[in-house]
Amino acid sequence: MDYKTIRDRIEDMAKDNHKDFVKAVISIEKGINDESALDKLYDAYMANDTINLLHEDFDYMIEDLREQGQIKDLPYVQQEKDDLVNIVGNVVGNVDVIERENKYGEAFKVANFSVVSKDDKGNKVYHNCSAYGEKSDIPKDFKQGDFVKLFGQLRTSIDDNGKEHSNVRILSSKLLKAKEQMKGQDKSQEIAKLKSKIEEREKDLFYADSWEQSGQIRADIEKMKAKLNTLTGSEKGKENDKKSILGAIKEYQAEDKEKPKVKQESSKETER
Repeated sequence: MDYKTIRDRIEDMAKDNHKDFVKAVISIEKGINDESALDKLYDAYMANDTINLLHEDFDYMIEDLREQGQIKDLPYVQQEKDDLVNIVGNVVGNVDVIERENKYGEAFKVANFSVVSKDDKGNKVYHNCSAYGEKSDIPKDFKQGDFVKLFGQLRTSIDDNGKEHSNVRILSSKLLKAKEQMKGQDKSQEIAKLKSKIEEREKDLFYADSWEQSGQIRADIEKMKAKLNTLTGSEKGKENDKKSILGAIKEYQAEDKEKPKVKQESSKETER
């Protein structure tokens, strides 16, 4: 039998009798033949959302291969491709960290949060995410506006009213840039782009064919320089604010030193 035939048969077995299928995989992988023990392991597997049948490292290895273009998503693995998602976007709102207990009374943390990203057309897409157990160690410290990269499994459910809900169970997460870093970087990038555009337009001015064209180029340069001055001026303004504060303190200290002299002179006049 080839791979495809075996895969189809395994899929049929999993659908027909999921419990015995899981028990068989655990038995083969872990060398356990005690069926009562396998029943307990199956119950624990079903009761705990943080347990995967295959080791979680497979998810990371698969995603690495996919990013390198070494995995071809053929039709028979399309569902797997649709379930596993990569999300790069910004955290929306606060992260809600709660504690839960599994069937055996063991506590674990769950970090619930939302991320907004953009689709191929530039439209905003919101994702509800949950990270369980040790997978919550990084997301629990996310702040609103942080730029993050997530890899997870998309799960959908339908409530009693027939409304569909989706949630991404996080398998790995990474903080790409904190909100504060992004603001500073965005401003620096904008300043660098403006300087580059000004240089390009100044070259265009040198090769202008007419007075009309050169006049338009000069107007463009003036606009860009005004915007550049506004951006760079705000940074200088912050420095000037600091200097003005220091200056006020020095003036106050100088005035404070003068006060004893004034008192001494007035006391001498009264003595006379």
